[in-house]
Order: sequence, then structure tokens, then C-alpha cells
Amino acid sequence: MKSFSHHYAEKDFSSLIIINFFFIVFFAFLSNSNLISGDIREFEIGNNIKDIPNFRYTNIKCFEDGKKIKYWKNYKRCNKNSDGLYYISFEYNDKYAFNENFEGTQVAGHPVKINLGINSYDLLSKINVSTDPTAPFYFKKQAHLFWLRIYAKFGSDNWTCENFEKKNNHLIINKKYVNKSCYKIYNNKKITYKTQFYFTNDRKKENLTSSTTMSISASSS
Repeated sequence: MKSFSHHYAEKDFSSLIIINFFFIVFFAFLSNSNLISGDIREFEIGNNIKDIPNFRYTNIKCFEDGKKIKYWKNYKRCNKNSDGLYYISFEYNDKYAFNENFEGTQVAGHPVKINLGINSYDLLSKINVSTDPTAPFYFKKQAHLFWLRIYAKFGSDNWTCENFEKKNNHLIINKKYVNKSCYKIYNNKKITYKTQFYFTNDRKKENLTSSTTMSISASSS
């Protein structure tokens, strides 16, 4: 007789993938214009960070040390990274959410963490997005599916992918091991993502790895 955890992993995760495939594709088309106009909302590689309205965002701070800076224009109060960029993180301001579906820092329904790399000329040079590992388990289960949102935004063709070798303590879900990194050049930008979906050691929900990270930068960087 299968354990509850094993039954949950094999049955519920199978239906979850099917359901959320349609959910994410559907959401991608219905997202408001702020979510689809730039690379992420109104953030676009090459744009001036000072042109982004501050009031729509909150908890703006230096990514490395957590120093609060409050306004985009204060980004140089952060330490410059080894790649020559200043990195800041932030959250969406729920006060200006259109409805409850847009509350929290989310991209296409996925709770995320975002940080920006800004060069010395105020230009946005890098956008890093990762599914939020502290989100409720319901969201964590589907975090690996964020790659569907990336494909909906940047297209499903011309990706170069590397599939990583399965480790001995990684347990496959739904007969497929998901642990890969992909990139493509799109409109003079380099889009990179990594997605993972497996259990480690045993099939307990606390041992689930389900995540996606994405990076957008100028193709020359």
C-alpha cells in the first residue's frame, strides 16, 4: 500500500501540472498591461530607473546588505557589485493592486523575489526573478511551472538548454526529472532561466524542490 506522501506526489502532482499549465497560459493573456508592457511590469532593460514611479513599490533596499534606500534614485548608496552594477530589491505596493489577484509581489500568479542591477548611468542592466521559497506550499508546488510564463512572454523557440545529471538522493516526480538551465537571445537581451522539480531523500513535502529563477540582461553582458 502506497504511503500518503507517495500517493500525494504521484497523483496530486500529475493533476497539478495539467491544471496549472492551462492556468498560467490563460493568465499570461489576461494579465494587465503593466505586467506585459516591459520585461517585468514596467521594468525594461536599458530604461532609466529614475523614470519608474516610486509609489507603486515599497521596501526598496540594497540587495546585498538590506540597507533601506526608499527611492530608486538612491541606488548608489548601495555597494557596487563585482560586475559593476548596483543591486536593489523591492516589493510591489499592495495599496495600488488592481484586485486581490495582483496583491503581493507576483508574476503571473507566482509569488517571487526580484532584484535589479543598475549601472552608474541610472540604466537598468539586469533583472533577477526567483520564485519565493517562503511562499505557502500551494504556490511552492507550482513554482517550477514559472518557465511557462517565461515562454509565454519571450517565446518558446530558440532556447539552448542544459539538463543536469540526477543526483542519487533526488527522487523523480511523475516519471520525469526536472533540473535544467536554458537561455536565449531575444531583442538584444539574454534571457536565462533554471527550473527544478524533485524530492530530496524522501517524499515528504518539506523535502520538495520546486523553483524557477530567471535573469534578463543586455545580450552583450
